[in-house]
Amino acid sequence: MNLPLPEEAFQASTALPDVPAARGKRLFLLTPSEESCAVEIFTRSLVDTLRARYPDERYELLPISSHWRDLPVVLGKILNADQVIFNLPLVAWKRLLLTPLLILLAAALARRPVSVFMHEWSGLHWLRRLALAPIVMLSRTIIVVSPFISEQIANSRWLIGAGAKCRLVPHPPTIRMPHERRVTERVRRLHEATKNCDVVIGCFGSIYRGKAATALLDICKYLQGRGIRAAIVFIGSFTKSLDGYEQEFRSKVSALGIDDQVIVTGYIPSEIELYTLFEEIDVFLFLFPEGLTARRSSVIACLHSDRPVVVTAPHSTTEFAHHEGFAKLIQNGALSFIPADADLRTIADRLLAVARQDKRVTPVIDDDAWWSAAMNAVRAAF
Repeated sequence: MNLPLPEEAFQASTALPDVPAARGKRLFLLTPSEESCAVEIFTRSLVDTLRARYPDERYELLPISSHWRDLPVVLGKILNADQVIFNLPLVAWKRLLLTPLLILLAAALARRPVSVFMHEWSGLHWLRRLALAPIVMLSRTIIVVSPFISEQIANSRWLIGAGAKCRLVPHPPTIRMPHERRVTERVRRLHEATKNCDVVIGCFGSIYRGKAATALLDICKYLQGRGIRAAIVFIGSFTKSLDGYEQEFRSKVSALGIDDQVIVTGYIPSEIELYTLFEEIDVFLFLFPEGLTARRSSVIACLHSDRPVVVTAPHSTTEFAHHEGFAKLIQNGALSFIPADADLRTIADRLLAVARQDKRVTPVIDDDAWWSAAMNAVRAAF
């Protein structure tokens, strides 16, 4: 599928000159966790890159916790900052329900401008959105990496006028492909578990309802009915949520009778091990209900490998107009698209076709160019 994305559509951050920034101190808030989520990885990578590229400017990362004893130090740093930047959604938000609101109040009383990076909105539980709404409403700028999210914000009846504050930033690669590979015990177990399979299908990233992971189970069962033994490998772990999705997932695996064909690796902290696991995969499959959007860092990470990626086609041709790098990959056929309403047979046929291709060409992703575009867009938004 080739999307009609003419050059004039790229009124994007990649076309901006290097943007001069004010000398004020910018404080990026995040919630650290033992298993870093995509938002935390994005934030840390962003601050590290800003510091490295603009050493004369002042960017600081401030982890926040649920411990009240840490609050005086956090509030002191807020008062010494010139701008406060939240990164949402927050991890462990139920334990952090009051802390972000107190930080927001302190920033407002001290007249420190607040900005927010929004990576998700409508897909969040309504209680979570309710808790985050004050931060979004009082932010001067809302930075998003996808028009899909900015449209949700603009159409939310909770966030009156918030759509006008949204600024688009192209999503840079937050995981760089390492040159080294390392065969760990986990890699050996995966190789042993899949060695008698006809096709090994992979899906990378956190496992939650919004990624429709259970739909991949239906593909596995369908292929079994065609006499094809498939393994589905979920490289990642389940997110903690209120909707009981992990139990629903595991119950469906048992009901379909494919327990020995479904593998969940758990969280992978090492990029070297991650890409070694990728080499055990024949084809990656993502069945996003909303189609591919520019916020899907998991797809970007998989494109770094030499494994083919099959994904639900974007619903809108303008989704990538702000992201020249991603749009060019699509135009060059780096992804294999399936229609949003594709049935099991169509998906299975496409999977098998690309998995059996003799020649695989690794898409060229210029990490530095993508990050330069992102830096310019972020600094322009500030």
